[in-house]
Amino acid sequence: MLGPDHAQLAWPLTNLGRLYRQTGDLKGARAALERGLAIRERALGPTHPDVAHSLDNLGYVLLSMGDTAGARARFERALSIRQQAFGPAHPSVATSLWSLGLVMQRMGKLAEARTDQERALHIREQALGPTHPDVALSLNALGLLDRRSGDFRTARLHYERALDIVRTGTAPELRWRVAFGLGVSHERLGQPADALSLYRESVAALETIAAQFADDSERVQYFQVEDRLAPYDALARLLLMLHEQDQTRGYDREAWAVLETRKGRMVADALGAARPAIGDAGARRDAERVKSTREAAVVLERALREEQEKTLQERRPERIRSLTTQLAQTKSEYLAQVQAFLARYPKHRSRFVDQQAVDPKALAKFGERLPAGTLAVQYFAAPDALYLFVVAPGGHFQVKRRAVKQEALYALIREYRAQIELASRERLPWVDDGSEAYRRAVAPLRRTTARLAEHLLGPIESELATHSSLIVFPNDLLLYLPIHALTRKSADGAVRFLAETHTVSYVTQLELVDLLTAVREAPDTPMLAVANPDGSLPGASREVRGLVRAGKAVTALEGAEATKTRFLGLVPQFPDIHMATHGVLDAERPERSYLLLAGEDEASQHLTVGDIAGLSLSPNALAILSGCETALGEQVPGAALVTLAAAFSEAGSQSIVASLWKVDDGATRDFMVAFHRARPTAGRAGALQQAELRLLQRPATAHLYYWAAFSLIGTR
Repeated sequence: MLGPDHAQLAWPLTNLGRLYRQTGDLKGARAALERGLAIRERALGPTHPDVAHSLDNLGYVLLSMGDTAGARARFERALSIRQQAFGPAHPSVATSLWSLGLVMQRMGKLAEARTDQERALHIREQALGPTHPDVALSLNALGLLDRRSGDFRTARLHYERALDIVRTGTAPELRWRVAFGLGVSHERLGQPADALSLYRESVAALETIAAQFADDSERVQYFQVEDRLAPYDALARLLLMLHEQDQTRGYDREAWAVLETRKGRMVADALGAARPAIGDAGARRDAERVKSTREAAVVLERALREEQEKTLQERRPERIRSLTTQLAQTKSEYLAQVQAFLARYPKHRSRFVDQQAVDPKALAKFGERLPAGTLAVQYFAAPDALYLFVVAPGGHFQVKRRAVKQEALYALIREYRAQIELASRERLPWVDDGSEAYRRAVAPLRRTTARLAEHLLGPIESELATHSSLIVFPNDLLLYLPIHALTRKSADGAVRFLAETHTVSYVTQLELVDLLTAVREAPDTPMLAVANPDGSLPGASREVRGLVRAGKAVTALEGAEATKTRFLGLVPQFPDIHMATHGVLDAERPERSYLLLAGEDEASQHLTVGDIAGLSLSPNALAILSGCETALGEQVPGAALVTLAAAFSEAGSQSIVASLWKVDDGATRDFMVAFHRARPTAGRAGALQQAELRLLQRPATAHLYYWAAFSLIGTR
C-alpha cells in the first residue's frame, strides 16, 4: 500500500529484527534492522529520534555477532541523537548509556562500563520510578559488572533488588538472567543453599520461555545463543558439590536428572524442527488435539502476563484470578492428554520430551534393571571437574569426581581427534617399529589416549574389574570420543584397549527406556543397503558386496540407483538398513543434518533428519551408518550426532551403529562383514566387539583409526 520506502515500514522491520535476535537468527535480524534504519534515515533524516531507535537495535545484533566496534559506533551515534533531541535526563538517553555499558564491558573497559550503567540507572530511577522493569535491567547490568570485578557482595545487592522487581511481573527472559547472576553471587560468597534455589528458579524461567515457542526450530535457536544452557550446567554442578558434602539428600540423582532433561530438550527441539507430520491418521488426530490444548495454554499465559504487567490502576484482579484458574485447568488437561497419547503411541515420545523431565527416583529403578555384569556410567564435564555417575546392578548409584577442568579435557579430545586424522593420510603402525612415522604420529596419540583414560576410566577402574559390560552416557564433546578405544593397564602390566576387555555401547536420552531390551538376532534378517550414491565411495560398493558374500540377505541400491524415492519406497520392508554413504552433520543447525543419496538436486539427494524421523521401520530395527562425518565446532557439542541418532530412534530403530570420523574403505568392509557374521550368536554389542578385535589383531589395521570409529547407540 505504501511502497517499499515508507517510514511506517521501519516499525515492523525493527520489531521483526528484535524477534529474530531474541530467537537467535542474527543474520535475519541484521538484514531487517539495516533495512529499517535505511528507510528512517531517508524518510526522517539522520538525526531523528526514530533513527536512534534503529541504531540501538542494530547495535545489539552486532554485539551478539561479536562486532564490538560496530556496536559501539551505533550506540554512540544513538546517544548523541537522543541527548540533542531530549536532553541529558530522558529515559531514552539511559537506553543508549545502558547499551554502551554492555559494549564497554565486552571490551574489558569495566570502569567506563560502570560509569555508563550507573548514569543509566540514575536516569531511569528518576524518570520511571524505582520499581520499573528498566531499572531491573540496569541493576542486572551492574550486578554482572560487580561479578566481573570480583565484588560479589555488591553484585548480590544489585541482583536482589532486580529480582524483587522482576518477580512482581512475568518477564522470564530477565528473570532467568537475574536469578542466575544472583545464584552465582551467593555461591561465590559461600551460600550454596541460596544459590541452589536461585539456579532452580533460573532453569524454571527458561523452561517457561521454551514452552511459549510454537515453532521448534525457533526454540532450538533460542537455546543455542547467549549461554542459555549455563543455568542447567550450574545447577547440575552445584548439586554434585552438595552431594559430596551430604550424600543422603539425593542431590546426585537430581543432577543426573537435570543433565538428562537438558540433553533431552535439545534433542527433541532439534528433531522437532525437522519432524514431518505423523503418518498414522488416528495418532495425527490425537496429536493435533494435544497441540491445540498446549496452544490454548500459551494464549492464556500470554493474556495473564499482559494483565499482570499493567499499572496498578489498570490491573483487574478478577481478570487475573479467572485467567489463573483457566491456565491451571488447561495445563492440567494438557499434561493428562500428553500421558494418554504416549501410553497409546509410545513411538512418538520425543514430540513431548519437554513433559518428560527425568525423575531422579526413576534412576534407582534403572539400576535395579541392569543385567548382571553391566555397568552404566554418565559423564559430566563441569568447568572445574569431571563427574562420573556410576550405576551398578542392584540399584547401586554413586558419583565420582576427577579433578580435571573442562577446558583441559576438551582440549585433549580435540588433540586426540587431530592425531587420529593423521592416519587417514598415511598408513601408520600401532606397535613401535622404530620408524620415524611411529615417533611422529603414533607415540603422541598413545600418550593422549593414556591421559584421557586416566580421566575417564581411572575413577571407575575397580568397577570395571568386576563388570564385563559397559553402557556409556556421554555428553557434549565426549560424544565424539571412542571411549571403547581408551587403554587400561592390566595386573600383569600389559596395556589393553577397553574394547579388548569389555563390550561397550552408548546411549542417548531417547534410548533410556529401551536400552535393556534383549534383541534376538536372526541369521537371515533381510537388509536394505545404500552404497556409493555419488560415486565418491567406491569402497562402499565393495563393502556391500562383501556382506552378500558373507551370507546376508541384502537388497542393494548402488550408485545412481540409490535415489531417495527408491529408498523411501523400499525401506519399510526391511528390519535392517545399511547406509554406506556420506553423513553430513550440520554444526549450526543439527536439524539440517542429512545422509547423502543419489539425485538431480539437493532436495532429492538429502535424506534429512525429518525424512528419517518419518520412516516406519520394523520393531528391533538396526540402522548402520558407515560413512558419517562429524563436526567438533558445534554451538552445542554433540547435538548433531545425537539428533541423527534420535531421528532413527523415532523411526523405530532400537540401535544405530555410527562412525565418529571418515573411515577407511577396506577396513570398514572387513569390519562390517565381521560384525554381521557375529550378530546371531553375540548380539549387537558383542558383535561390534568381535569386529573391533578382528581388525585390532591384524597389524595392518591395528591402529585405532581403522577399528575404533564405530559405536553402538541404543539397544544392545
